Amino acid sequence: MTRPVVRTVTAVSAAASLLLSGCAVLQIRTAERDSGPLAVGVQEEPGEPTEEPTGPTVPEGMEMKSHNLGAECPVNVSFAIGPDWFDGSSSPAFIVYSRGTSLTDSDTIIISCNEAFDDSPKAVVDGKKQYQFSEQGSTVNAERTGSIASGYFWTYQAVLGEDEIFAINQEPTVMYGATLGYQTNGRLVNISVEMRALQTDEAAAEDFKKMLPTLTVDGEPVPSPTFK
Repeated sequence: MTRPVVRTVTAVSAAASLLLSGCAVLQIRTAERDSGPLAVGVQEEPGEPTEEPTGPTVPEGMEMKSHNLGAECPVNVSFAIGPDWFDGSSSPAFIVYSRGTSLTDSDTIIISCNEAFDDSPKAVVDGKKQYQFSEQGSTVNAERTGSIASGYFWTYQAVLGEDEIFAINQEPTVMYGATLGYQTNGRLVNISVEMRALQTDEAAAEDFKKMLPTLTVDGEPVPSPTFK
């Protein structure tokens, strides 16, 4: 009768040992946390992507403004702009902002879009680059070209010489902008964004350096050059 008792005691002893071992393991794992309650199945698995904010950073004192360029050019162009700009647009595909009290030397932003008849988005940009800033005294200080989802872009920082037709009051004029060949609804269009101010207006140039990097077309950022 004594042999079954020994077996029972041994079995109980083994079970107790296993239970204590399990408690020890549980205690060690719990201690690795900051003495809080044990959480089960609430942490993200390693490597799970974390959502991050997208879109351009809006400079202080400005807000993003979206422009639908109309039925002939169904594209949305957006960028940051301050409250001191006056919208004097004449049509959806030709938008004009101005800032200043004088008609002859006001800062100007022009957004335009028209149908292009080139072979490709890149050909649109190449054609513009051939003649823009071609007059004496005009220089391109920084530029960048490349592809976006539905087109090809050219962004730049330049100076218009006195002989350029778009020079303000026939004086040296800084110009920050973008030209894009863009495919939309089965057609090829030429989109242009031009920001101009007299070269002596350093504050306007600093504003343009903040505004151009916020430019998007149909929600896609258009990269800016490294400004000088």
